[in-house]
Amino acid sequence: MPASGGPVGDDSGPPRDRGEIDAVPILYRDERLVAVDKPGGLLVHRSPQAADRTALVQILRDQIGHYVHPVHRLDRAASGVILFALDREAAAAAQTALAAPDTIKSYVVLVRGSTEAHFESRRPLRSEAGRPQPAWTEFRRRAEMSRCTLLEARLHTGRRHQIRRHLSHLAHQVIGDTRYGKGRINNELRLRHGLPRLFLHARRLEMDHPTAAGRLEIEAPLAADLRAFLARLPDTPDDLAL
Repeated sequence: MPASGGPVGDDSGPPRDRGEIDAVPILYRDERLVAVDKPGGLLVHRSPQAADRTALVQILRDQIGHYVHPVHRLDRAASGVILFALDREAAAAAQTALAAPDTIKSYVVLVRGSTEAHFESRRPLRSEAGRPQPAWTEFRRRAEMSRCTLLEARLHTGRRHQIRRHLSHLAHQVIGDTRYGKGRINNELRLRHGLPRLFLHARRLEMDHPTAAGRLEIEAPLAADLRAFLARLPDTPDDLAL
């Protein structure tokens, strides 16, 4: 199954309980698919490490009154676009479409340090079984502030924690990342400016519709907690379009 960032048991931010959220914003829905704007801190589905927590799958199922099948994954602490299918056949077709070369999976990410305007990583990443896998992530600079850079990241492959691992290897660790990031920098931004969690947001998904004619274009605006954090930084550009 393609994965945008890694297993849902990641710990780069506080978990959400069911009492905090009863519904999620629906970004797109038809007879076979539904896409939602996942809040940060919410598991996509239960894992052995968090079997007692209510996850997005259960919340969305109750919200629309229909069982849903995750098409891809998104780190628990991350927010943004995530796609579900309403039947197994549509899920399989959507996973195939998601892996097509012309599919666009775009993320907003804040990283440590100053970066080039456009760069990429094609460093292979090891699977959980230890096997090296091809991996390709493309990055474009959006803005710089407070010794950090706001990037747009495009995934061309879908490996475990791909964006975070590629950026860590480049010494531009994702802000708020407790696994691959810099604890001192995260703590400083948390204390001084209220960094809420991992700064990783799935902004846009564009792909051929897997079961009908046409193309899907689904967007989720930058999450409110991340937007508020940027506003608290002293040198965020006033004209920054998010």
